[in-house]
Amino acid sequence: MGNKALSPFISTTLIIMIGIVAISLVLSLVKPSLDKARDSTIISEAFQNLNLIDNTIREIVSEGEGARATILLGVSEGKYEIDSNSEGINFTYIMKTGLDISGQKNGINITRAGNTIYLFIIYTKVDIQGSDHFTRGDNSVVISHEGINPTTNYPMIYIGK
Repeated sequence: MGNKALSPFISTTLIIMIGIVAISLVLSLVKPSLDKARDSTIISEAFQNLNLIDNTIREIVSEGEGARATILLGVSEGKYEIDSNSEGINFTYIMKTGLDISGQKNGINITRAGNTIYLFIIYTKVDIQGSDHFTRGDNSVVISHEGINPTTNYPMIYIGK
């Protein structure tokens, strides 16, 4: 009688263990693909956001002193920083996967150190001002032409909240 009761217990346990192994196997195969797709989407979003900022800066410069625009910057992940020391705009993101990407695309520079990717635009004939950063969520970004820098004779463009 002890053998009959033990048999259903063993078969149920085996079925549960096989199910757990199958689920683990599927997740271990699917998760890297999902992470790679997410990284790719976030990097694409960063390119779009940097292009939006760059196009707005160019428009503000062409309009002259006093020109101003407010744009909405949607950020899923990563961090955007205004760096007035290097006259640039930087995006930093720690990837979940090892996407191999570097170089330049549409004036946006791309570098990678380990799993951290950096996208940035450096301006040579524009004096970038401000030191704000923009993180996850919807960010209202003000870009304004503050006049001409008397030392460099370049337009001073303020970027901030």
